[in-house]
Order: sequence, then structure tokens, then C-alpha cells
Amino acid sequence: MTAPPTLGTHPWESLILSERPAAAVWADIFARLGEIAMSAASPAALHRETIIPDRLLAETAWDLWQSFPTAAPKIVDALRDFWFAPSASAGTAVLILDGLSLRELPLIVTAGRKRGIGPARVTIRGSEVPTETDRFAAALGLPSRSKLFNNQAPQSFIFAGQDVHTDVLADPFADCVKRIPAKARVFIWHTWPDKPLIHLHAGRSDGDAVVAAEVKRSLSSDDFWALVNCLRQGRRLIITGDHGYATACDFSNEVRDETSIRLLAGAFGAQRAIREDPAQPWQRRQLPPPVLRFTVGSQTWLVVVGQRKWKVQGGFPTLCHRGLSLLEAAVPMMELPAL
Repeated sequence: MTAPPTLGTHPWESLILSERPAAAVWADIFARLGEIAMSAASPAALHRETIIPDRLLAETAWDLWQSFPTAAPKIVDALRDFWFAPSASAGTAVLILDGLSLRELPLIVTAGRKRGIGPARVTIRGSEVPTETDRFAAALGLPSRSKLFNNQAPQSFIFAGQDVHTDVLADPFADCVKRIPAKARVFIWHTWPDKPLIHLHAGRSDGDAVVAAEVKRSLSSDDFWALVNCLRQGRRLIITGDHGYATACDFSNEVRDETSIRLLAGAFGAQRAIREDPAQPWQRRQLPPPVLRFTVGSQTWLVVVGQRKWKVQGGFPTLCHRGLSLLEAAVPMMELPAL
């Protein structure tokens, strides 16, 4: 009897277009993305591997994107499980790297193993919708990321506690070590690589290559691992991000219909998500839909799905996030053991 195909060789079509519950499909999509990320030869190769599943999700199975906020396993839920595990009080640390994507997963794992630090666990989880910093902060119970600065987290922070230290860091990694106190529970959000690296190079035609080279250098540096090991002192550590990012210069679908270009450019400019204006609701009825509507609290968001870009004055950014493509919405999580 022939053994069933493993997830790593399972065709995207039968995985995504199956009749299973959305939660099961998203779990398998993330598992396969993790396998692909670890074996991809380069960030460009990883992007190429996402073209087929992104097109299937955007053009045929967009109902999976519509269910993403409730059905996909989320970063915040996984952090909650880690933070409140029975053994967690002995020492836990979280390092959020702003904009950490699947591209960085093999870089961190490989650099750690070269230093004798093997991950206790590697998994892929979903961002919030839209795929941006503010929405992730809100899911943590924060009005904004800045509320974690200098151990000033409000009681609404879902990981708040007398024994918890929080901070937002933007300094070079080596300079951040002295900012980590000798507390058992630490939650650190570093603005790298999103600011300044991704934002700085987002408009450059070679921005993706420049960012990839700098990210690789930084994640293999002694300075980064000095910060990691400082956080691991007496603590299990999770390294993850708030959202990923897309290389729009490599998007597989450029909108060419003039009516659609006018609508998208007029409403979105060069953005991937906007708050819907109640006075001017999105009226475009189109299949497959380039835009999906999501209600988040009291706000309604319009979010572009798939690897879509269009002509816009000033040009579409080379690097972007806030939309729904796999490299924007899928985020790696690595657990490292305590020192």
C-alpha cells in the first residue's frame, strides 16, 4: 500500500482547495510554509514558492482570507500559551522583532545552531488584520507599541504583572543588552527590521536586496546573539514578530484594467489597507475580489489580498505590508531554551 504524501510534498491545490475546516487548512498552510522557508536557497526563492499559493488564495479560495482573523492560528494566542504555561513563572522572555518574516527564520535558526543553540520549537503563526504594528499592539491590549516603553505597560496589557518588565528598543543590539534587567519575566519589542531598515529602503528599486543583505549580517552578528543570550539568562525565550512584509517588486499580479487601476489608486494610493470611509464605501463588485472588508472592533478595514500591485503616482513601494499575502501574514516563532 502506498503511503500518503507528506505535507512537504502535498500539492498546494489539494491543500488549499480541500473541503476541510478553515482552521485545519490554515494550520497546514503554515506548516508547509515553515518547511519551505527552512529549505529556500534565498529570499527570492522563498518568494517564488509563495506565488502559487498566494494566487490560489486570492483568486479561488478568498474565503480562506476572509476567515483568516478567526480561523488561522495567531501569534498572540501562541504567546499567551507560552507566557501562561505552568512552568512559565520560572523565567520567560519574549523578543518581538518588528516586521520579522519567514525570510529570517532560517537565518536565526542557522546562526543559533552555529553557536550551539538549537531551537526548542519552531512554528509559524498568523499576524493580525491588517498586517501592521498597531493592530498587533491592539491584540496585546495596548493603545500603541509605545506604551511598553521603559516598563510603563498599562494594566490592559495582556501580559502585565508586578514581575514583568517591558520595553521598546530601537538602539543597536549591543547597546540593548544593558537595558535588560534581572527580572524573571521580560517582554521586549525591538523596532528592527521594520524601522528604520525596511521603511528606509522601501522605495528603492533594489530595496529588497539591500534589506536582505543587512538582515543576514545583523542576525548572524555577535551583537544580536549577545542580546539573545542576555534574554535567555534564566528564561525561556520566544523570538517572533508582529507581521511580515512583501517584496512588491516581485508581485505576480499587476492590475492592468484601467477601471480597476483608477479605483485602487484612488482609494488606496500605494497602500495595502485603509480604513473604509462610511461616506464613500467600497462599491466594487468583482470576482475574484481584489479587496476584502474586515470589521475590527468599531472600525471597518479594506484590505488588498494577494500579490497585487497597480500603477500609482510615485511608483508602488518595493517593500510593503498591511495587506494579505502569505509573506505579510505568516510570522515565524522560535523558542530557545534558557541559559
